[in-house]
Amino acid sequence: MSSFTCPLCLTNRDFVSLAKMFRHITVYHQNESNFEITCDLHNTCGVLYRTYSAYKSHIYRQHLSELHSAEKDNNNINTILAIGQQQENIDLLVESDLTNSDNDDALDFVNDDLESMLLKDDYETEFYNSVLSPSTTASDETPFVSMMDIKRSYVLFILQLREEFLLPKNITSTISTYIITLMQNIEILLEKKAFNYSADSYSSTSPSSRKENKKTIEFHQLKHTLNDICNAIESITKNEYQFIKHSEKYFGYTSPEEIVVSSVGEVPERGYFVPIERTLLSMLDSQPLVDQIHENIYQQQALTEYDNDLMFSIRDGYHGNRLDHDSLLIQLYLDDIGLTNPIGSKRDEHKMCMVYFSLEDIPDHHRSKIDFIQLIGICESKVLKDKIKAERFFQPIIDNLNKLQIHGLVINGIHHKFSFSTVVADNLAAHLVGGFQSCFNNGNFCRRCYVTYADRNLPIPLSKIKIRTIVDHDNFVQEIINNPNKSPLMGVIGDSLLHDLIGFHPTVSLPGDLMHDFIEGICPIVVMSLLKQASSMRLITYGRNNSLFGVIM
Repeated sequence: MSSFTCPLCLTNRDFVSLAKMFRHITVYHQNESNFEITCDLHNTCGVLYRTYSAYKSHIYRQHLSELHSAEKDNNNINTILAIGQQQENIDLLVESDLTNSDNDDALDFVNDDLESMLLKDDYETEFYNSVLSPSTTASDETPFVSMMDIKRSYVLFILQLREEFLLPKNITSTISTYIITLMQNIEILLEKKAFNYSADSYSSTSPSSRKENKKTIEFHQLKHTLNDICNAIESITKNEYQFIKHSEKYFGYTSPEEIVVSSVGEVPERGYFVPIERTLLSMLDSQPLVDQIHENIYQQQALTEYDNDLMFSIRDGYHGNRLDHDSLLIQLYLDDIGLTNPIGSKRDEHKMCMVYFSLEDIPDHHRSKIDFIQLIGICESKVLKDKIKAERFFQPIIDNLNKLQIHGLVINGIHHKFSFSTVVADNLAAHLVGGFQSCFNNGNFCRRCYVTYADRNLPIPLSKIKIRTIVDHDNFVQEIINNPNKSPLMGVIGDSLLHDLIGFHPTVSLPGDLMHDFIEGICPIVVMSLLKQASSMRLITYGRNNSLFGVIM
């Protein structure tokens, strides 16, 4: 029999198989700071590994067949006792009352009265062997858990860690490793506690023997089941591809659609798009939520009929007459996110443009929940600076929204109609999407009127400010198309990226974003005015201001 020696143990412990030695290293040595091991299983090996993960990868790649090779059954009680003695010397999980003085028969298993039970499901077939006592009848039913159920529950667990708690992959992999270690410790404990099963029980008060109804299981079958569980857990988090495949298998997960925005011969650039109907099918599958949405629409309509000054959505505005009263409004939201430190020197190197949507008719108590703000598309922000690439990115979103507005969706036998509402974004993104100039310190910088930068601070009455209209804007766009040298023309630089979207027009579909206008516009001005006033009144000095802001930062 081949012998495998652990080089990390001071006593150079020997093992009868590679699987036992690898399990021992995983349980007792993987977290050691001075981990160093040289693989000498083959003549072609001989590499020194200083981390457990590198050694584990080598074993799985080069010695997988040896690792998973089945051990031959050995009924020699002396061999079993020797292995048990070796493990007992370092196993802190085993109770102290289990010693080598136990009866030799306590380490054997009964091999009779075994029945093999076959369990089939839609995905895979698993074998479960159990020992039935003589009195067990066919009417006894024991619930079985298949390997598919274990995999499904664990995939759900990892999904919750990643999606709800935002844990990265290395954390979930660490959790899987420790779960496997726990299972292996359980296996060692069960092996130490294994005892010989006897169907005959002798009473000290009666010379006659009697049969006791007990159940047992062969230990090699128990080890096989535990190993299958460990392998299933490890396969789920082994890499991103396997995790996605398991998510598709058990939860119907579908990957985002890829959008190629670069031209042939250029460096490949891609965006990603999640069809809106997939999300809507999941959201509106809940009939109570659908009832709340329609009830909210009816309540708003009743209030606006009673008071004409109220406006809950674009449906209640001047341009809302084109919308069906029973259609659900889809609102888009654009914003950039930084994947690096937002206050560092590289804050703008990796910026992503995110496109979200939400149902505008969702009741107020649901609107702020992230479950009702859904992602549609994502791409690098620099892609939108190239109009051709930006049009390629937005085209699938436009086609998807147009299809929804024309055909709607049938969910649970109910036909739902949808209408595009507005696009909410900060001023820079709104001007980029609408085809307006992105420079705000000269010319006609406003997308709602024709005020110039020089007149921005003049007290001009609103009645005398000329508002942009659909007709005028379309004429400007046509002039620029005919003569591109005229761009920008009254603040317009060209056609909108969303000009093919049904219900969209740059002059009416790009409202101000209150969040950005208030936090990035009004608040800084108010704070600066307060600080200047406090300084002029000698309540605080500029030096004190700087020290206070330094403490805050």
